Amino acid sequence: MSDVASLARNPRFVRLWTARVVSRFGSALSYVVLLWLTFAETHSALAVAYVGVAGFVPTVALGLFSGALVDRFDRRRVIVLSTLGRGVAMGALVLSLEWLGFRLPVVLLASVVFSVCATFFGPGSQALLPELVPRASLADANGLFESTESMFGIAGNAAAGVLIVAVGATPSLGIDAVAYFVAALFIGLIAVSATSPGRTDRSEPLVRQVREGLSYLRHAVGLLELTVAALVLNFLFAFVLTFLVVYSTQLLHGGALVYAALEALLAAGWGAGGLLVGRFGLTRYTGRIQTYSAFAQGGVILALVAGPTVLVALPVFFVAGIMQGIVNVSWLSTVQAIVPERLQGRYFATDNMVSFAAIPAAQILGGVLIVVSGLPDTFLAAGIGSIATGAVLLRFRELQRVRYDARAPD
Repeated sequence: MSDVASLARNPRFVRLWTARVVSRFGSALSYVVLLWLTFAETHSALAVAYVGVAGFVPTVALGLFSGALVDRFDRRRVIVLSTLGRGVAMGALVLSLEWLGFRLPVVLLASVVFSVCATFFGPGSQALLPELVPRASLADANGLFESTESMFGIAGNAAAGVLIVAVGATPSLGIDAVAYFVAALFIGLIAVSATSPGRTDRSEPLVRQVREGLSYLRHAVGLLELTVAALVLNFLFAFVLTFLVVYSTQLLHGGALVYAALEALLAAGWGAGGLLVGRFGLTRYTGRIQTYSAFAQGGVILALVAGPTVLVALPVFFVAGIMQGIVNVSWLSTVQAIVPERLQGRYFATDNMVSFAAIPAAQILGGVLIVVSGLPDTFLAAGIGSIATGAVLLRFRELQRVRYDARAPD
C-alpha cells in the first residue's frame, strides 16, 4: 500500500520535497534556455557539447571527495551551501549576459561552477532521505520526488519555450537563480539529529574515508556492476540528450516550443515511471530492470532515427521517460535501503563519478560524429550500442541479484 499520505504528514520530508521541486523548476527552465541560447548564438553542435562537458567534468573530478565531505559534515548544511552556490553562479551568468552579451567562455565557466556545487547536492540529498523517512517508505518517497519533480520540470521546460519567445533568454535564466535561493531556505529549515550518520570522524584523514568508500563499492560486486552498466548506458544516451536541441531543429524542423515539448514529455514519463516502483514493489527486480532497460533504450533511440517526425518523437520521449523513472527510483530506493547510512554520501558520489565519467567524452564524440556523419548515423550507433550492452549485461550474475524487498521484515 502506498505510503504517500504519511509522507505528506512528515514536515521534514515536505521541506525537502519543496526545496527539490522548486529547484527542479528552475533547473529545467535554465537547461532548455542555456542550450537553446548556445546553439542560437553559435549554430554549433560542438558548442552545445562544450556546455554539456563543462557541466559534467566537476562531477568526475570531485566525486570521490565530495562524497566523503557529505559523510563528514552535517548533510543538511552541505546541501544548503551547494544550493546557494548554484544560485550565485546562475545570477552571475545573468549579469554577464546582460552587460557583456553572449560569451561562450563565460557560459562554460558558470557551468563549471554550477556543476561543482551540484556535485555536493546530489549525494547529500540522496543520503539525507533515509534520515527523514522509514526504510519501508523509501520507494514511495523517491517515486513522489520523481513524479512531482517531473511535473515541475515540465512546467520549467514549457516555461522556457514560452519565455524565450516572450522575454528572451537572459531574463529567463534569472528565474533559476531565484529558485535556488528559495530552495536553500527550505532545506535550512529541516531539523536533523545531532548524531546524524552523515557525520563521520573528522579526525580521520579525508583520503582514508575516500578509500573506505571505494573499498565498499569494490566488494559490493552487484552494486559495482550496476555502476558499470550505468556508465555505458549514460554514455550512449548522452548522444541523444545532449543534442536534442539539434534533433528538434534539424530533423524535426521545429523551434523552441518543439524542443521544450520533448523535454517536457521526457520529464512527464520519468515521473510516471517513478511512481510505479513503490506501487508494484519493483525494487525486488532492481538489477534486472537495469539490464532490460538497455534493450528499451536502444529501441527508443532507433525509433527516433526510423521516424524523425514530431508525431513519433513525442510519444517515444514519453516512453523513454517512463523507462528512466523506473530505473532511477528502483536503484535509489534499493541503495538507500541496503548501503550503510554512514557510507551513503561516498557511495552516491562515487557512483555518480563513475557512471557519469564517460558523458563528457560522449558529448565531445557526439558533436564530432554529427559534424562528420550527421545526426541520424550518430543516433543509430547509440541505439545499436545500447542493445549490445543489454546482451552483455545478461551475463552479469551479481547485477541480476541486486534487489530490496520493502515488504520483507528487516
